[in-house]
Amino acid sequence: MKSKNTKYSVIKVILFPNRVRMCTVMTTLFLTSFVGFGQNNSKKQLTPIDYHLWSSLKVERLSENAKWISFSLYYENGNDTLFVKSTKGAPTYSFPKASKGTFSGDRWFLAMNPKAELKILNLLTSKQETLEGIIKYDLKEDEVIILTKKQDGKKQLLIRNLRTNKTILLNNIDNYWYNPKSGSIVYSAKSENIATIAIIDLRDKRINTITSSSDTAGYSDIAWQDNGNSIAFLEQPVDRKTKRTCIGYYKISEQKLFVFNPAFQEDFPADTEIMSSSFANLQIAQDGQRVFFGLQKISTPSDITQVQIWNTSDTFIYPSKVQIDNWDKIPKVAVWWPEQNRFRCITDNEFPHLMLTGDQKQALFFNPQRYEPQANYDGNLDFYISELSTGKRKLVLENQSGNSQWTSVSPAGKYVVYFKNKHWWVYDILTGLHRNLTKELGVSFSDNESDWPEEASPYGHPGWTDGDKTLFVYDKYDIWSIANDGSTAFRLTNGRENQTTYRIVSRSKDESMKMNYDGTCKELIGANDRLLTKIESLEHTGYCFWDKKNGLQPLLDKKMHTSQFIASQRNEAHVYVEENFNAPPRLLFKENRNAKERVLFQSNPQHFKYNWGTSKLITYANSKGTVLNGILYYPANYDADKKYPMIVHLYEKQSKELYNYVNPSVNNPAGFNIANFTSKGYFVFLPDIAYEIGNPGSSAVDCVVSATRKVIACEPVDSSLIGLIGHSFGGYETDYIITQTNMFKTAVAGAAITDYVSGYLYVSDMQRPNFWHYEFGQLRMGKSLYENYTEYLQNSPIYHAEKVHTPLLSWAGEQDYHVHYYQSIEFHLALRRLGKVNTMLIYPGENHVLMEEKNQRDLTERIEQWFDYYLKRVKKPK
Repeated sequence: MKSKNTKYSVIKVILFPNRVRMCTVMTTLFLTSFVGFGQNNSKKQLTPIDYHLWSSLKVERLSENAKWISFSLYYENGNDTLFVKSTKGAPTYSFPKASKGTFSGDRWFLAMNPKAELKILNLLTSKQETLEGIIKYDLKEDEVIILTKKQDGKKQLLIRNLRTNKTILLNNIDNYWYNPKSGSIVYSAKSENIATIAIIDLRDKRINTITSSSDTAGYSDIAWQDNGNSIAFLEQPVDRKTKRTCIGYYKISEQKLFVFNPAFQEDFPADTEIMSSSFANLQIAQDGQRVFFGLQKISTPSDITQVQIWNTSDTFIYPSKVQIDNWDKIPKVAVWWPEQNRFRCITDNEFPHLMLTGDQKQALFFNPQRYEPQANYDGNLDFYISELSTGKRKLVLENQSGNSQWTSVSPAGKYVVYFKNKHWWVYDILTGLHRNLTKELGVSFSDNESDWPEEASPYGHPGWTDGDKTLFVYDKYDIWSIANDGSTAFRLTNGRENQTTYRIVSRSKDESMKMNYDGTCKELIGANDRLLTKIESLEHTGYCFWDKKNGLQPLLDKKMHTSQFIASQRNEAHVYVEENFNAPPRLLFKENRNAKERVLFQSNPQHFKYNWGTSKLITYANSKGTVLNGILYYPANYDADKKYPMIVHLYEKQSKELYNYVNPSVNNPAGFNIANFTSKGYFVFLPDIAYEIGNPGSSAVDCVVSATRKVIACEPVDSSLIGLIGHSFGGYETDYIITQTNMFKTAVAGAAITDYVSGYLYVSDMQRPNFWHYEFGQLRMGKSLYENYTEYLQNSPIYHAEKVHTPLLSWAGEQDYHVHYYQSIEFHLALRRLGKVNTMLIYPGENHVLMEEKNQRDLTERIEQWFDYYLKRVKKPK
């Protein structure tokens, strides 16, 4: 079952030889879309003993002038290998189990391995050096490395020029923090019970001690001002009973230290400690005038023996209520003005959550409790804005969606941007005016094709230009640039004309994931920046550049899955990965967008020695005439004159996986692997499903049966030997379908919902009532249990168990609180009472998916044995 905030993704990593220091791989790849012919009989049959040969490819970095590329291969046994390869051909260097690889220009490459060794490679001479006992390192632009290492049980700070080998060495160092904009390092140290924090200017190698003390246990949580002009840090006391944590703020140019000591602040809240966490982190405002920090109320552990009091009038149910304890347990955020030595608590129990405006002079506040109790996952919010200097609050948005992607602030601090009533709006903080930016554009910016029974979500708002002049938003296909006053709006792309989706690729993963306390940061895009854009359609993927001068500049567009695109910083060169189901991922390089592409590396070359399947898009219609797609995977060594068994895998819409390569593996968190089954002589089919609100079960039956009939009519599938499998919501669909049709010879359902009534009245691991999943979410009922009781029963597999004639294998994790494993037990007991065929597997210690490799292997083997017995008439396992 998929939640709004949780996605389960699986990366398959498998063994690849990694002992060769230098290698060059050249493989001629022959791609074919023909599925009507048998494969080369000289190829081998894939078996589980071969699976360890497979690896997963990840592109890491491209050097400054694109002369070198680094990439990693990941293996199931953990023997990962980092490679560095020349984009001109040979050589290739390998670093077993290494990570954190970094280029310095096109001359040096550095990487760490688990033995605490730093590998330094001179790319011009091939000379390698190993430094031992390394804890962490940074690389300065002018070929200088900064690192901490252990020597004789003590930590050292080492600063070394790679070209000249000139070195600065400092002893008894705890940690360091490097800022590339200032070219300086702050470090903390402790010697003879004296704790010190100091700064080194790497330009003149001058060291200035910021402060030192014998009463201080240490200095931590260093925060740099973005431009490198100042730092802030926490000073931890030796004796917490007599002294409290303090904050230091140091202006580098003035060499001036300011200290925030709670003991000298009359209005500092009692029973509260200064702290720093991801939701209340220490940071300096961009202008250096304010320091933000976290506060945590000192609390005693809850008495788990006391009586739980659940009251229907409470805004939150008991498990959520004890987690927040009237918001006392939620860290608060405060601001300090060092020059004036005054501070203010920004958040409190009335307004415990915030987003800072882009200029960090104001804050947007909200309380998730405002519209509770309610049935959806995200309750609506009232947003208030406040000037930090005065604390005066003003209501600016009322009854706004609580989804974090619907409301944000602009980078320069001028606007609040929000999505409401199917349009994008801005609130001008200075004038107090609201403007609808999209009402005249004649295009929908919300996903009106969503079949979830809730207000349609926006396609997205990726960022702003400098100075908050324009913002970017998405419709279904295109990227729009809209002036902040709504005076102009234009499409950057032309996706609507050919039903192709364009989306901006973030230039920095760190920036794209950066949080603004309880909100998200939008990317800042220069007016003259070149934007990398991903192109996606059902049967094509690719990339292009866009800039104001040249518009769209196509780079690649293929009937393949393309990904991991990296462009050079200094020229037009770029690398990317392409794959399809019958072609393992390969790394390609282009000197410029008009140049011929070259293969730099072919992963899994052993693939071409084995019989393999192919994938094909299938189009079909359900009984209501809705046209849908599915993916059909053909058996390895396919023979059109034979009939094959088929396995149908279920989970909403899966057709986007058409070109994905799948590593064979016995380590599968849900026990299912397409390549395993195609290699064993099965068709595998993944149909898309369209849902009718209030009838998810019958919708699944309609679409899956219609899709399966289409495949039977067109392909050599033995209609008497078709199996069904699904996990989570797919497990629910599997269990429901076998109560309505005998089309399938056997079925496997994992972590399945079987009873809509008990599931609706359940508290999941999200510590909220499960109402939202059914009324507004993936379960798609659209109404409460008490408004639609008959349909809740009608869509529950357990109330139709008497109609099951399909042998079922079911499984669940005993610690699964997302879909409680009792759901599987209920269906098992119903089938037991009715004398039906069902085997149930319960895995101790496991959650919604299986994480322990021994359990993954066990489940994978049992599922394959189950299908082999029923669909291939293999001897029944013990």
